[in-house]
Amino acid sequence: MPKNQPFHPDQKLRCLLVQPRFSAFSFWNYIDACKAMGAKTPSPPLGLLTVAAILPQHWEFRLVDLNCDPLTEADWAWADIVCTGGMLPQQSGLLEIIATSKAKGKHVAVGGADPSSQPDLYAHADTLVVGEGESAIPLWLESWRQGQPSGRFTETEKPDVSLSPVPRYDLVNIWNYGQLGVQYSRGCPFNCEFCDIIELFGRKPRSKTPEQILRELDAIKATGYTGSIDIVDDNFIGNKRDVKRNLLPALIEWNKKNKHPFYYCTEASMNLADDDKLLEQMRDADFRVVFMGIETPDPELLLKTQKSQNTVRPIVERVNKCYEYGIVVTAGFILGFDGEKKGMDASMINLIEATGISMAMVGTLVALPNTQLTRRLLKEGRLLSFRGERVHSIDELRKSASSKNSLVEVVDQTIAGLNFVTTRDRVEIQEEYARVVRAIFEPRAYFDRALRVGKQLKGRSKHRAGYYGLKRYTLGFFNIVRQMTANPKTRWLFWRNFFSMLPRGHVAMEQVMRLMGIFYHFQKQTTYMLKTLEKQVENQKKMPDDMRSMPPKPDKVG
Repeated sequence: MPKNQPFHPDQKLRCLLVQPRFSAFSFWNYIDACKAMGAKTPSPPLGLLTVAAILPQHWEFRLVDLNCDPLTEADWAWADIVCTGGMLPQQSGLLEIIATSKAKGKHVAVGGADPSSQPDLYAHADTLVVGEGESAIPLWLESWRQGQPSGRFTETEKPDVSLSPVPRYDLVNIWNYGQLGVQYSRGCPFNCEFCDIIELFGRKPRSKTPEQILRELDAIKATGYTGSIDIVDDNFIGNKRDVKRNLLPALIEWNKKNKHPFYYCTEASMNLADDDKLLEQMRDADFRVVFMGIETPDPELLLKTQKSQNTVRPIVERVNKCYEYGIVVTAGFILGFDGEKKGMDASMINLIEATGISMAMVGTLVALPNTQLTRRLLKEGRLLSFRGERVHSIDELRKSASSKNSLVEVVDQTIAGLNFVTTRDRVEIQEEYARVVRAIFEPRAYFDRALRVGKQLKGRSKHRAGYYGLKRYTLGFFNIVRQMTANPKTRWLFWRNFFSMLPRGHVAMEQVMRLMGIFYHFQKQTTYMLKTLEKQVENQKKMPDDMRSMPPKPDKVG
């Protein structure tokens, strides 16, 4: 932009969208599995693609995903304005992008989940968008037109997502990614104490129309992509009636009309398994994977943490119900809840084995800045920083997440937990956690679970892979075969599973192959986690007794 030209949103500006890096050791960052298929990272930044669609469409946009490619001097020179955003595990990367942008004299705007949760950490950005973009970005643009492009712009109300534009999928290099995503709804009707989703998006689910989702699928199809579509909702069935009556019938019809270019995965609450009609519709729409927050095998702890929806029916029964409809269950598990008893490691291992869940995200409880849990712990004087020190405000907790003295490199759901005084000895919890991780990601146990699930799956698929999918699958298959055969710990297990699944059809075979391919990610992640846990345990053994666990309450006299 010429130096004398005014900086104004109605001009044709060049907007550089920058996605910060995720840690290679994050549960969600299946880099090794992606590399096997010729991709660089799991998914493109849907939030930034949506931001690009909300901003003035006469602007030029360029997306740089730092999980795929570095930022070049040519990118910086091209940009008039920089937009970035992300989640808590990306916090250090976000702050680095802001600092570099300002050093290069670029106006930088930041938003997303973490800046919305803890905006004070990002106050040095030129523009801070707090809340959902559909509501907050127009406030920024209007202020800019009035001569003030800088400041904090906060949503005034939760937006009607049925008015949200189609994300700019045309900005994506599809060959960089293992899957693409769409978002159907925001919000969740449940009230889990430790969850910040209800704080960010509310407890009343807001849904897009089926027509919107179909337009988004049309836009993805136009890129040439064929394969897995992740419906990224925090709870896909937050409005179950709407999903059953409107979305799934429309999706099934769209799939038929377009010759089945996609299959689907999502995240949902466990009551999904209580509705056979819903499961039947999801099978017909070719849903193959669902992530569930199982959390703990102890029903008393589930009730204490306000997750009563997980106690209605036995967990194993619910998971097996999903397998009957061809849907693989992945799940999250948490140690460290208040009132948890010694021996949780054995109970959790037994549950994971009984359900056959291979992709189990096991972590310790994290008190995130904007949750009921954190507010309660602060009130009880039990909240600790991510440096392991007592804090007396949520602001202190927020600042500690990016501290150089933090006990962990990245604040995520697996290794950054127990930032509070626990009700039982924290060292005991961490040692049990390490035993769970070792047990469930031991090669024999992992491959045995994958095989058992493959034999239970009763799915059917009409998906047509197309050029993109065939290239991905072919490359992935031969790379997995090469890697598995070269490793003496996996060689026999891989070929046993492969030949056992041959008679069971391509859908079950494909799912088992995918689970086996992701094993290398978990193997690497497990090594990293165990080393980190070893350091944490050594540090925590030195903590004062009243910080390692809550002191026992004195017996009543008389």
